[in-house]
Order: sequence, then structure tokens, then C-alpha cells
Amino acid sequence: MIDLGKRGKSAGNKNLWISLAAMFAVSTLIGTGGYYGYRYYCESVNKGFLKGTYVNGSSVYGKTVKEVENAVLDEYADAMITITEKENTDLAGNFSFYGYEVDRDKLHKNLTDLYAAQKKDRMAILQSIFDRYESVIEEKPEETDAFAKRVKTDNLEIARYGSEDAVLYYDQEEDCVKVKPEVQGNEISDQDLQDFVRECIHKTLEEDEGLERSYEFPWELCEKPSVYRDDAELNSRMKAINTYQGAGITYVFGDKTEEMDLLDLSQLMDIEGEQASLSDEKIAAFVNELDAQYSTRYRERTFQSTLAGEITIDAKFNDYGYTILVDDEIEQLREDIESRKHVEREPVYLETNSWGNPYYLKRSGEDDLAGTYIEVDLTAQHVWYYKDGELTMESDCVSGDVTKDHGTHTGCFPLAYKESPSVLRGGEGDGEWEEKVQYWMPFFEGQGLHDASWRYYFGGSIYRGNGSHGCINLPTWAAGELYEAVETGTAIIIFYE
Repeated sequence: MIDLGKRGKSAGNKNLWISLAAMFAVSTLIGTGGYYGYRYYCESVNKGFLKGTYVNGSSVYGKTVKEVENAVLDEYADAMITITEKENTDLAGNFSFYGYEVDRDKLHKNLTDLYAAQKKDRMAILQSIFDRYESVIEEKPEETDAFAKRVKTDNLEIARYGSEDAVLYYDQEEDCVKVKPEVQGNEISDQDLQDFVRECIHKTLEEDEGLERSYEFPWELCEKPSVYRDDAELNSRMKAINTYQGAGITYVFGDKTEEMDLLDLSQLMDIEGEQASLSDEKIAAFVNELDAQYSTRYRERTFQSTLAGEITIDAKFNDYGYTILVDDEIEQLREDIESRKHVEREPVYLETNSWGNPYYLKRSGEDDLAGTYIEVDLTAQHVWYYKDGELTMESDCVSGDVTKDHGTHTGCFPLAYKESPSVLRGGEGDGEWEEKVQYWMPFFEGQGLHDASWRYYFGGSIYRGNGSHGCINLPTWAAGELYEAVETGTAIIIFYE
């Protein structure tokens, strides 16, 4: 017979002793580990910062206060904050570049306080083992305006350009008006730029992501375009103008031209929605401006003379030049635009005098002489003929006799016509006279240039007492050369100094 109860009791006692022995062994190991662990941490504190201590995101385990302080100073000296613009560097530098410096007194105090806390407080030791982060930097401007001197738009590497609204433009290749997209510019005020960079610096200091940081230029702070490519009014205007597609005009002013493409011509239209029509008022205003700029007849004239410097011809005595016939030009311009074709032409001028010859010869833009004219200096009693800026002929002359009230009329006149030979007549009754000449070149009310074969002397003061009836007398050779070279319509400028 087996005693289950006794056997059971003996077995239970044995298991109890085994359990107690095991617990003793574990507690002994724990006590020994705790002792050596505590000793390890104490030694760490005596030599430097504890394991698990971080300053500015970097472990400073085992380092002294002085070592950590030097490391922090080096870290901030090597820091680099960069502002980029479309992947290009705009502004870059360390804290010193931006006018900031490490507060060394605060840095030293923070590190010293942390070190002392780890030596004194066991909880501080345990806390520092798991995680310890301490900010040890404050920005301080080196001087009041150091930051502003560094951070301004003039110092940015990328060139500044302003925002541009979407606008209409003329596409020459397709001969129509299109929308040119808007441009987002990068112009920024110094104040906005400084606020942004200061924010970047503060973010770099506050966030545990290292001190070499890059920030994209703040486009959102730049002025925005006010009109975009999808603007409804802009696109409606484009469609309206293109109803006259093909129209264009090039005005010719001698060597100078002025071209008006379809977009230019749109300034002469009334536009409502997608509909355009030519405006009588706008066309008239444009032609009057054209007349004011390019008509030269009966306008005050300044002229650089050969000997007398600049002289001025009164408008009422300036009978040479171009006259735009405003009403005719308005009608012709409207017709040209409505044809929807490109036209090249001169404006509609008053062209010919009663002899069928022009009131002008040539021009280069606003210059209606273009280097070709006859100059008669009544004070010097001398004549010059310039053609295309080159002196072709010059000679002394005899002008109208001022002592007999036959003075030559001053002003600027076109050469009315040429005649060879010719008979000159004048006077009335007993004073009537007649003279045959070989070369006759009239310019004003019976006055003209001609040969005077009966004279042996020219120039000087002959015109006083022995002058002409108002004509410009020339030696036969001079009159002949001038007659052969000059064209009708050439300007003849006559003046006293």
C-alpha cells in the first residue's frame, strides 16, 4: 500500500527549497549588476556627461563641459543657411554672415548646469540616460543694422525681374493676335526678404535637423500678375481684333518707315465683347497726330546754315515741305484696314503746285531736306548747293536791291520749275523791263535764281544800290551747273544772318 499523502508532502518540500535557491541566485545577480551599473554611471558623471545626453541633437557622452562648448562653437561656425531660387543659390552664409553670434555666457551656463544636475540628482542621471536634449544657442545681432546690410535684394545672386500681366501680342508668322502668358516675377521688398530669412534662421535653431539647411525663395511674397492668360476679357478682345486678320499698314517717310500691325490697328477700333468696329473718332485722332509729326510745310523751321549757325524760318514763310491731307488720309486708312490686307505707302500728301511740280523733293523721317537744298545767305551774298549732304556748287551772288525796295524775299521755298532759255519781264509803264536769261529757276512770286551775263562782279555789297529786282543773280557758269544738277521741288532757303 502506497502513502500518496506522505509522498506528496516530501515532494512538495523539495520543490520549495529549489524555488528559494533560485530566487536567492537571481537577487544576488541583480544586486551585483545594480551595484556595478550605479558605479558605472557615477564614474561617467565624474569624467564627463552621461551616456544618452544630447546637445543640439548630438551625443556628448563622456565629454567635458569645455569639450562640448568648443564643439558647439565649431558647429555654429560651420553652419550654412542657404536660400535657393529654382535650384540656384541666391544667398548663403553661416550665422556670423547673417549678423548672429553664439551667446557664449549662456552656452557655458547651460552646459555647466546640466553637468552639475547629473552629478547631484540621481533622477537627472536616469532621465539623461534615456533622452536629454538641451538648446544652447541664441541669436544676437552683432550690430543693429548688420542683418539688414547682408539681407537685401541688392545682395541676391539671381537677377530680379518684375511680374508681367498676360497681354495680347501680334504673331507675325501666323498674322494674328494671341495671348502672351503672364510672368511671375521675383521682385521682393527688403523687409519681406528680411522677415523670411529671419524666420529661416529661427527654424534652423529650433528644429533638430542639423545646421546646414536650405530654404526655397518665398515666391508667395512677390507681387502677383493682375491679369492671367485665361482672363475672359482679354480672350474676348483677342477674338474681336482677329476679325480684321490680315490688315496692316506700313507708312513710308523716305528712309524711315512706321509699321502698324493688326494689334496696333486695334487702337483704332471700338471693341465690345468679341465684336470690333472701326472708330471714326480714333482714326481721325491718329491721322491728326500723324499730321502733327510728319507734315512740315507752313511749320516753323530751324536750319543749320553754312556760315551763320542755326537760323529760324517763320512758319508763314516756309512754303517748302510735306502736307498730309487729313480728310483724304482718314478715308484711305479706313479703306486699307477694311481690305484686310497689308498696305505699304506714303500718307496722302498735297503733292504738286500749279505747274504740276512737287512742293517737296525727299525726306528722311521728320527731316524733309535730307541733305539736299540750295542755301542763299543774303548777308554773305553767297549761294551753296548741297546734294545728299555733299557740297556740289557754290558761288557769290547779287540779290535784290534793298535801297530801291526790291529786296529778295526770305523764307524756304520749293523750286517751282526750270526753264532754259527764258525771258524775264517786270515793271509797269515807263518802268517796264525785259531781260533774256539762259537759266531760269523761280521760287517765289516772280523771284528766282538765274544767270546774269551782264555783270562782271558778284558778292560784297553790290546789292546795295546795284542789286536785282529781287532775283538771285549768278555767274553764267554757276547758274548753268546749278540748273543741270538741281531738281524741281528742291528746297531753296533764303535768309539774312
